[in-house]
Amino acid sequence: MNNKIKYRIFAIISIILLCIGLTFKYLQNDTFYIIKLGDYIVHHGIDNIDHYSWISNLSYTYPHWLYDVFIYYIYHYFGCFGIYVSTIIFFIILILVVYYVSLKMIRNELLSLLISIICIFRLSAFAVARAQIISLPMFVLEVYFINKLIKTSNNKYIVYLCILSLLIANIHGTAWLMYFVLFLPFFGEYFFYRIVNNKKIRKLYKIDNYKNSRIIIENVKNIKKVFASFGLCFLMGIFTPSRICYSYVFRIMMGNSQSVLLEHLPLTVIDHPFFIVSLLLLIIALIFTNVKLKLREVFMICGLTLMCLISMRHLAFFYSIGIIYIVLIIYRALISIDDDTFNVLGNIIINNKLYLVIIVVVIIMIFVSQFY
Repeated sequence: MNNKIKYRIFAIISIILLCIGLTFKYLQNDTFYIIKLGDYIVHHGIDNIDHYSWISNLSYTYPHWLYDVFIYYIYHYFGCFGIYVSTIIFFIILILVVYYVSLKMIRNELLSLLISIICIFRLSAFAVARAQIISLPMFVLEVYFINKLIKTSNNKYIVYLCILSLLIANIHGTAWLMYFVLFLPFFGEYFFYRIVNNKKIRKLYKIDNYKNSRIIIENVKNIKKVFASFGLCFLMGIFTPSRICYSYVFRIMMGNSQSVLLEHLPLTVIDHPFFIVSLLLLIIALIFTNVKLKLREVFMICGLTLMCLISMRHLAFFYSIGIIYIVLIIYRALISIDDDTFNVLGNIIINNKLYLVIIVVVIIMIFVSQFY
């Protein structure tokens, strides 16, 4: 068995054990409401009425009806322990998706595991029985599929993107419009490419040497297919009984949830030191090295950062998607100094069987977190 296989087995085992240890052992109040909604949907269908409020005949749109039904069946057959186990499984799937996408984008074993471990600790607050635990890995896969579509022009990725859009519309309809926000960095890069390559604009603003800039503005190949997938994915919002996909964000913005619900409040940066540190490390890498950035990466990181500052609920996207881009840029900066640093460190861990010690430490941490 070669070192790469050993390392990946070690990484997967570590991810699984940490996810088990850091998944919340209690159910939120929302979970019991979700169970009851699923019960009603199974026995009576969707009628867009809230039957469990103090005021009768209030409208309700069942924004995550498919997840409600799923949780109801889990509770019906396996009780609260079944919901806890299902949450662990979905948390593991989320982190394994992050690990897989990191491997494909960064192509470094050690850094991919590091990103996964960061995500485990930063996303553990989201490891609860709510629809986001299923939708988050789909958003991570979306970014990967868009990149693959641009690179390969394979139509299967359009199909994958449409399937993900349809699933999110039914599993987590309130977050569905975020699916299209993640297309914007790729569109932005394409439009900037068209602008800086327009002869009249280049002559007017004397743009001569933008190709020597540290920010790379690429011609986004296969952009027509990306636009086509965007349009097809947008149509998927029709195929859901919740009927809120196109209007939810606007309805929320017109209400008072921005000042009432914790997850909709602006981010208090001082309370999230890792958020600050990750951005500072990126800034340091940009200042002290000559690393180049693709414009889509700049748009993605800046966009996710701005969204976090507007609403803390977007931290989940920053830690599952943005962190991959940040580490990728920092890695590029470091390999410009020493190309073999991380690969050598990874081989030291494997060759000296240090992974066994790390696994034992992780197991001890799990038992301590579970029983104390």
